[in-house]
Amino acid sequence: MSPLPLFPLGTVLLPGGRLPLQLFEPRYLRLAQDLAELPEGERRFGVLLIRQGHEVGDGRAADLQGIGCEAVVDAMALAEGPSGTVVHLVGRGARRFRLDRVDDAAGTPYVTGDVTWLEDEPVPEDAPLEALAARVRLAHEQYLDTVGATAEPLEALAKDVPYRVAERMVLDVADRQRVLDGPDPATRLRTVLSLLRRETAIVGEFGALPSVPEPEGPSLN
Repeated sequence: MSPLPLFPLGTVLLPGGRLPLQLFEPRYLRLAQDLAELPEGERRFGVLLIRQGHEVGDGRAADLQGIGCEAVVDAMALAEGPSGTVVHLVGRGARRFRLDRVDDAAGTPYVTGDVTWLEDEPVPEDAPLEALAARVRLAHEQYLDTVGATAEPLEALAKDVPYRVAERMVLDVADRQRVLDGPDPATRLRTVLSLLRRETAIVGEFGALPSVPEPEGPSLN
């Protein structure tokens, strides 16, 4: 197990994804301070989806998903706003992890946990990634055509395709968590393929047109 500062959120960070944050609560300003004191390559924290509770305020998140994603800090900047100090932070999704326990004795105002880093399980020989990824790319094109949207070509390795496609879809957090939970790339590709087919069918049947998000991911502010 490894200790890791945690940031419970109402969204799911995926490996390779972009996470812009504005930190203004005292506990998260302290987190930013602690991160700033580390060497640049070691500034990282864990993002976990909240099952019950709140991101900010007195109602601290009471229940967290068991699988999260490490956020590596790419940039931080301090600013003074109308309500006081604000830290603008941009994180980038990296490794998946399993939360083993919350460390209530860590002595930090923010949540600290002990985590286990997750390695992808071996891909079965009967599940060639390139073929699965090609099916997902085609289904993604059909999805975009159905919702009347366009996007830049999907430049990603087969193992990263499910993450990048999920970012370009309108999904609730439970579906994004399903993608993150997948133990290997083949499972995640199949999950995203199922979601693409479901969402394309819904739009085709009911004519409900979602707004396709920008590829760089959502802003939480």
